[in-house]
Amino acid sequence: MPIFFVEKQNVENDIAYITDKEDINHIVKVLRKREGDKINLCDGNYDYSSRIVEISKNRIKLLIENKTLNDRESIKNIFLFQCIIKNQKMDFVVQKATELGVKTIVPVVSKRVVIDISEKQEKKVERWLKIAQEAQKQCLRPVPPLIEMPIRISEIKEKYLDKLDILLVPYEKEFGTAKWNLSSDYNNIGILIGPEGGFEEEEIEDLKTFKNVQVISLGKRILRSETASIAALSILMHELGEM
Repeated sequence: MPIFFVEKQNVENDIAYITDKEDINHIVKVLRKREGDKINLCDGNYDYSSRIVEISKNRIKLLIENKTLNDRESIKNIFLFQCIIKNQKMDFVVQKATELGVKTIVPVVSKRVVIDISEKQEKKVERWLKIAQEAQKQCLRPVPPLIEMPIRISEIKEKYLDKLDILLVPYEKEFGTAKWNLSSDYNNIGILIGPEGGFEEEEIEDLKTFKNVQVISLGKRILRSETASIAALSILMHELGEM
């Protein structure tokens, strides 16, 4: 059963209200729910099993029958720094990163990025946020990830490195297996994924000068950018005990 999100102010004692027009339309016209039918809700902190009491044009009133704490968010703050790749592939990464629990997605422009979004950044970010919100609902996360405005790779150190306990950088010339030195004390973990053409060697050498950057391997084979993102995030979540 799908889950619908409600603002905290729309939940009071055992009554909740859905006021989002798209959700109301989906519940009534697509799911064909009627008074007396059950609906699952989430306000970001709690999940609610509820039953429809009243349907009107601008809201659906529900009676809450059960309340449980939502614990589907990662206990760590995971940042995905994804070098911008072609449209559908980038959409795919945003969707899957959301499902895997990433808290913040930062689109990155490196030297080998071939997609120019400089004149339509806001529209792109808006699109990615919508994709993340849809994925969030599908995987029952209480909140979607934050989608930041694109930055250049050189700006990572200025804007983010001091916020991170570690930045993992998969690199095709770093041979070996995916064995990472992760401390249980790390709460803010970043992963930087290169574009279709990979990183320039000088970009990697520059990143290596920072003590909280760890250049890593994802194995013997060269992975596509979108594959590397999902593989790295999956390994990370497994290492953190979340998979």
